Amino acid sequence: MNFLKIIGIFFIIISYSSNIFSQAIRGIVYDSENMPVPYAHVYVKNSGAGTITDEKGQFNLPLQQGNYEVIISSLGYNTVTIPIIIYGHELKKNITLETSSLELEQVVIKASRKDPAYDIIQNAIKAKKENYKQITTSKCDVYIKAKEIISEKEKKKREKLAEQEKLEKQQKDNESELKEPLAKVANKDLKMASNMNLVEIKLERQFQYPNNIKELRQAYECYGDKEGLFFLSTTEADFNFYHNLIYVEGLNNTPMISPLNATSILSYKFKLEQSYYEDGNQIFHIKVSPRKQGNATMEGYIDIIDSSFAIRKVDLSMEKGGLMFYDYFRIRQENILLNDSIWVNSRHEFDYKTKAGKRDFTGNTVAKYDNYNLDIEFPKRYFKNELSVTEKDAYKKDSTYWDEIRPEPLSTDERRVIFIKDSIDAAHNTKEYLDSLDRKYNRITAGDIFLWGIGYYNRAKKRHIWFGSIPSLINPFSVGGLRVGPNFLYFKRFENDKTFDIFAFSQIGIRNKDVKGSIKANYMYNPFKQSVFTIKTGKGFSVVQPYESFVGYMDRANYVESIYIIVDHSHEIFNGLYLDVSFSMRQNSPIDKYQFGDLNKDLLENNHPRSFTPYQIFESDIYIDYVLFQKYMTEPTRKVILGSDWPKISLHYKKGIPTIFGSDINFDFIEASIRQEFRISTLGTSIIKVASGKYMNTKSMTYETYKIFPRSDRWFFSTPMQNQLQDTTYITDDWFIEAHYVHSFNGAITNNIPFIRRLKIYETGGINYTWLKQDNFHYVDLYFGFERSFRIQRQLFKIGFFFVFGGSTNEFAKPTIQFSINHYDKSDGSWDK
Repeated sequence: MNFLKIIGIFFIIISYSSNIFSQAIRGIVYDSENMPVPYAHVYVKNSGAGTITDEKGQFNLPLQQGNYEVIISSLGYNTVTIPIIIYGHELKKNITLETSSLELEQVVIKASRKDPAYDIIQNAIKAKKENYKQITTSKCDVYIKAKEIISEKEKKKREKLAEQEKLEKQQKDNESELKEPLAKVANKDLKMASNMNLVEIKLERQFQYPNNIKELRQAYECYGDKEGLFFLSTTEADFNFYHNLIYVEGLNNTPMISPLNATSILSYKFKLEQSYYEDGNQIFHIKVSPRKQGNATMEGYIDIIDSSFAIRKVDLSMEKGGLMFYDYFRIRQENILLNDSIWVNSRHEFDYKTKAGKRDFTGNTVAKYDNYNLDIEFPKRYFKNELSVTEKDAYKKDSTYWDEIRPEPLSTDERRVIFIKDSIDAAHNTKEYLDSLDRKYNRITAGDIFLWGIGYYNRAKKRHIWFGSIPSLINPFSVGGLRVGPNFLYFKRFENDKTFDIFAFSQIGIRNKDVKGSIKANYMYNPFKQSVFTIKTGKGFSVVQPYESFVGYMDRANYVESIYIIVDHSHEIFNGLYLDVSFSMRQNSPIDKYQFGDLNKDLLENNHPRSFTPYQIFESDIYIDYVLFQKYMTEPTRKVILGSDWPKISLHYKKGIPTIFGSDINFDFIEASIRQEFRISTLGTSIIKVASGKYMNTKSMTYETYKIFPRSDRWFFSTPMQNQLQDTTYITDDWFIEAHYVHSFNGAITNNIPFIRRLKIYETGGINYTWLKQDNFHYVDLYFGFERSFRIQRQLFKIGFFFVFGGSTNEFAKPTIQFSINHYDKSDGSWDK
């Protein structure tokens, strides 16, 4: 009986509880014309409870018993607040919304209308300028932590054993040579440390609307190799989604289209997935999907705040396609409310992945922004071309400093890696260990002799001496055939980053028994001004036209024998303005007395050297280059050039000085040029160069003192900044003009072709033009082709083939197919051109 009572009471409680929790308010939201309003927001004031009406305007909002204020809102309508009482039964209530006259644009809502995400995005687009302009000046603290984990796929058992034996041997060597604490570190810890690269940075970021940025780098610590890490400076990329396009050099082939681009509806599909509330703000969570796969689009989510239509969060990613080095890239961005009305960046997080052979590289960078100060009065002209300044003690901060300033703790693995690498660094910086490394490096091995060369290093004096390996002693492709001889390098770095180096070589020709050689010394005495003094002297074969075609380098008429001495000085006068002055003295002789082999006779017909009377040259070259608005960073001991989006203007004056040192020449030559690289929205990148020059005096000249326009290769596509179908070398001592233009579409066309996008095939086109006043000679060629990029390890290359046609006033050349290969230079962010 008692059992039955208990069961009865239990069911009564369950029934009562179900009745309480199953209560709800439901109904339909109509407009003033009695049409259902889909996707309207129905939520309880001061609560997280809420829902969205369906396509028929219907809603169902479960609530417990009690008194509530329910708010109903939708784009294009006045917000309605109604009081309700839930008690004992489900409440049915229909609501009518009146059209709002205060919306940014009147929106007509019908039952069959599109997803409301489009109206939200449109309003965010209209409001983005005001949201971005809220901050005119600011400064904030930034902490950056970038991490890369390297994982290697399973290898064969014997490869694992070999690696383990190698590691054990290395540990024994360390123990025997050092008897250091590092020997007590477990092999697995050493492996973990070697497979993680970590960088921490603390800086102050200063900003002035619209896009002026300057960093004061206060602390920097690097554990391992930073080459594969992304976003080590806030000047590296500006992920501002209020901009139409997002330009990130070296990340993507084309600018990325922001979801708030003025025409984003053409590139993206939007879907409102949910809305939620934070501190009384309603936030729309919108899915972003590309309408078609392309290099410039991303996918993920963007969260927009109601009323202000500011960005609350961004979570967008890209797969391969247009990514240059990564196979995957993701950005997560968060904004926080400051001073009750201004939304500012609080966090950037980047995830990126790539592969190199059997190794996988997984990277993560977190940048945290806090301690904002707004409306800062910066000095006039404070924001110029210096983007970053590193304090003198930034590289000397200890672990106590980092423990105090980190906004979030490190993971266990990160702490372990830092401990291990600090231990390694401490042990490796002892005099005993450094001496042991020098002894090990200075020990001559078979690898040194046959591959890498023989080196002698003194770390204490920062001095390096190197002798070439056996293969480097052999030069099979020189004038006259095989040559052999030693080469030598001496390098010295001083405490203030000044450097001094000497390179020398000597060779003897096997066929002609002639000795050639040279010695070159460089002294960089001011790293802040890129100031370098150079002297070079020697005897050898000099190339008359150094920018010749591939075939031109095999043309014996393009060589002379020289005994020379060159003195050169280069210096940056002020930011972006460079002056290079050189004097050279040469005695040039023909090479017709030498014997040659038959290696290239099938490639070049009538390949005979020029015959002439030996002569003396004494000349001076003055180069002035001005890079407009050149950006740079200032390190404690040097200046780091970052480049410019503006043109580079160059002036070259060359003077053939007569009489002095028996010089046989007398001429004056001047040439001016301008070169500019620029982007055309998402349609690719263009490079244009225009040059013009003239001889002011031609009293006494020799062949190599003329302006030379080298012939082209038949099959090999030369640099785009050079004529491609010129079958004859032209020289002039008069006025000339040359212009070159190349445009890389970066997939703007091929990405619209199914399956082609995955192949990373990009289209390139261009035009070259030359005019010589002499004989009123005109030359023009046009080309269009395709290039495919690929990676070897972590280096980026591309191969291409081009259809080239054109000609000159002499004749129209036969159209041809040419091939090319280029390498991407990470240091200056450009392809070889």
